[in-house]
Amino acid sequence: MTRPSITKKSRDPLAAPNRRKPKQKRSVTTVKQILEAAIKLLEIGGFEAITMQAIADEAGVNIATAYSYFPNKHQLLARLAEDQINARLDVLARMLADVAAAPDWVSAFGATLHDLFDMRRRQRGSVALRRALHASPDLWAIDQDGNRKAAILVGDVLRQRSSPGLHSSTDIRGRIIAECVTASLDLAQSCPEDKAAHYIEELVVLMQRYLQEPPSNMA
Repeated sequence: MTRPSITKKSRDPLAAPNRRKPKQKRSVTTVKQILEAAIKLLEIGGFEAITMQAIADEAGVNIATAYSYFPNKHQLLARLAEDQINARLDVLARMLADVAAAPDWVSAFGATLHDLFDMRRRQRGSVALRRALHASPDLWAIDQDGNRKAAILVGDVLRQRSSPGLHSSTDIRGRIIAECVTASLDLAQSCPEDKAAHYIEELVVLMQRYLQEPPSNMA
């Protein structure tokens, strides 16, 4: 997917001053309502269709209340994206620890792809939210940071289980795997369920072959 053009830092909505953090139970509940409203509107109309006023209306809160927690929709979406990405990274870290210890680590890695896809499907609004990340150059960095962290986790496994001669390429290979998996899961999520299953199976085969048979110039 083509990377969105970069805007000037002075116009970066994510650079807006941070607002207050919810501490009391009532405030936490209000923030949850706001975040859930944003997801609902994203699923209906996409990134361009949502505004802070629409989110406040859907959440049943005053617009001033919404702004007191999030200065703009970009920071609200950034919070949603970071929550979902961090949840996936936590699960991925546990999965890859098991992969590194598995006798047949390549097959174990393939199994994690099914689990990651299932987790994505359980995360409400994940498809609409990922489209929003790619629609905004200011949110794009969040997606890339998630892939960078995933690549580090994959690279750690490669260093533990690959032959010593390939250790110098583990960072590159880890990033390629992370990017390929992310893009493939995006594609699978946008398809009907029966077709999605085929995409995941092909992804598993692709990744297992790549792990078993490194490119000839690395052999």
